[in-house]
Amino acid sequence: MTAAIAAITFALSVARLAMFIAVHFSRSGYNPVRHAVSDYAVGKTRALSSAMTWTSAGMWAALALAVGIGLPEWEDTTFVVVCLTVLALVFLVMPLLPTDLEGTPATRIGRLHLLAAILWFALSYACMGNFVRLMHQGFVGTLLSILSWVSLISLIALVAALVIRPLRSWAFGISERVFILSVSLFYTFVALQIVLW
Repeated sequence: MTAAIAAITFALSVARLAMFIAVHFSRSGYNPVRHAVSDYAVGKTRALSSAMTWTSAGMWAALALAVGIGLPEWEDTTFVVVCLTVLALVFLVMPLLPTDLEGTPATRIGRLHLLAAILWFALSYACMGNFVRLMHQGFVGTLLSILSWVSLISLIALVAALVIRPLRSWAFGISERVFILSVSLFYTFVALQIVLW
């Protein structure tokens, strides 16, 4: 049963990656360097962005279930399952919390979106070390370690671009996308490893 749930997680993760790529090739009017990924949830690409986000919610929920059922003796299971469950809930409500586009007045919904985004970035990164230690052997273990480092470096660059305003126009969009892509690939391979076990 665990392998089946992990296979569903893997399929959802691949689908999410495909939509992530597709939204960047759509005629959105947004620039991947200057605009945040959240901006795609406003405007022409809203439907595709929402589908991507809800697919992510299903992926996080399925992974939480796979870990909870399949790794009951792992000392990090409770922490990881809680984090993954919160991530599923965050992604479930994210389409209902559209971001404030740059240059528009800040709104309460926009602030809630920012809080949700901070949660998803923090929690998705927080579990990486746990999985790297668990799956440290072989090709997948090496790949997870590399992806966790890429995530850390891009997250630091992302925060720096937010704090240092001159960096924002050319560094934020790229670092955010590198972070999201590395996180997505990381958990895709986590799901695959659970399937192979």
